[in-house]
Amino acid sequence: MYELYNDYSNILNEKVWKVAIYARLSREDEKDTNYKGQSESIENQINYLKSIIKEKNWSLSEMYIDDGYTGTNFDRPNFQRMIQDIELKKINLVITKDLSRLGRDYIETGRYVEKYFPSKNVRYIAVNDNIDTFDKRNSNNDITPFKSVINDMYAKDISGKVRSSILTKATEGECIKAFLPYGYKKNIYDKNKILIDENVADNVVLIFNLYKNGKSKTQIANYLNELGLKTPLKYKYETTNYYNPNKTDTFRWSSTMINKILRDRIYVGDLVQLKYTKINYKIKKMIKVPKEQHVIALNHHPAIIERSVFETVQEMLDKKTNEWNYSGMKKHLLSGLVFCQCGNRITYNKNHGKYFRCICSSYKKYGNKFCNNVHLREDELIKLVTGSLKNNISKYMNIDKLSYAMENLDLECKKNMSKLNKKNEELNKIISNLYEDRLSGIISQDTFNDLLKNYEFQKNECRKKIDLLKKEDFDTLCEKSKNIDNLKQTMQELLKFDTINEENKSIVFKLIDKIIIHDRDISIKYKFKIPA
Repeated sequence: MYELYNDYSNILNEKVWKVAIYARLSREDEKDTNYKGQSESIENQINYLKSIIKEKNWSLSEMYIDDGYTGTNFDRPNFQRMIQDIELKKINLVITKDLSRLGRDYIETGRYVEKYFPSKNVRYIAVNDNIDTFDKRNSNNDITPFKSVINDMYAKDISGKVRSSILTKATEGECIKAFLPYGYKKNIYDKNKILIDENVADNVVLIFNLYKNGKSKTQIANYLNELGLKTPLKYKYETTNYYNPNKTDTFRWSSTMINKILRDRIYVGDLVQLKYTKINYKIKKMIKVPKEQHVIALNHHPAIIERSVFETVQEMLDKKTNEWNYSGMKKHLLSGLVFCQCGNRITYNKNHGKYFRCICSSYKKYGNKFCNNVHLREDELIKLVTGSLKNNISKYMNIDKLSYAMENLDLECKKNMSKLNKKNEELNKIISNLYEDRLSGIISQDTFNDLLKNYEFQKNECRKKIDLLKKEDFDTLCEKSKNIDNLKQTMQELLKFDTINEENKSIVFKLIDKIIIHDRDISIKYKFKIPA
């Protein structure tokens, strides 16, 4: 128990103390095994400090409690309320169980203990550390800075442990997200299992299909607002314990929300985690982590969007194909794909209100000093691209070859399995002959035991490989079969291709990487290899 010196000065004995209890407990302190035995709960802190106040016949003015707040940040609601009351002279003594409850940042803790409290004539007591700032003969006051440093080091250590734990869980494929993106929900029985939220999953599919079919992000947002669909934020606010400080009537779909959904790999079944991190253990501000450092679990959960559709949409987003349009006019179907021979993008100019003309963006900005004008009309460009596409589709797209590829894949799986089954049979025969040799006395018991152990080990390993190959081949076969089926479907659509329009625009982006205009002619860089 904390003991005061009996020979305090008359000033200390006669002063009327308006005492404030300050109690704090962070989530890290609560979880840390080293602190469980020290009764660090808020209730225990308060009861302990009340007993001290009662023993000294002091008057308790107010209690300030910050439950779930880190000690490395002093921007805590009740701590700040206590500071306001100090400014109003409502309290003149602050008491905590120990120095770490006040804070763990040694710089800020020192500022309050060494500068702020004395400047306001406020007495500070940390009971377990035997610190009393008004007791000038207390030698423990001199080591307060060292205790603050130790508390700071503890906070750093705990932060490192928490980060390490989070990294381990993410690496092992466990979901560490507090809330899942729109379209998914957590299994109430297993928080690491991600389920499709059937209530809104169709909205995600709608967003991807609208963008794939040529709608801009702004147009999609406006359309969803017209339908009266709840935004991801509002839906999360109404269906989870997520706290949102904004008013619900401000929730409207925006192009930013649409972009976030279209870019999220979670919709193809991949779990991408640790995309953001804190600057350090003292600062809450989050910064982006480079993509190569993200922790990704492939095919982690059920997909809402097919991977082929997602990849097409990503390419369209990268090339901003749906964003370049003139208000109230027909959108340019090939925007994002067309470049001038000088390497700059092509833009479009209206020619006396009759038709659009392809213009090099460098020429448009700087004149013929940097690039020659491009004289091709947009309708002529679409006609040339359409003709090249139709010609190559009829020439090189062969659905029968896909069926042959599927048959070869199945044959390869069977061939691998046949080799392992043959090896397994050979091992069974060897083991059988081994028993016969032992019974005939050809080999000794020790030799028999050694050989049997070796061959049994080989047989078990072979069996494991067979079981593993069965699963791997089945999974691979299913995945490749699905991809081939998707490709077949795309090719069947391509064989019906007549001209480029909004409906088949996404198919064009699956086949063409870049279109280059050379004055009144074009060259096309395809994504598939064209035979010489």
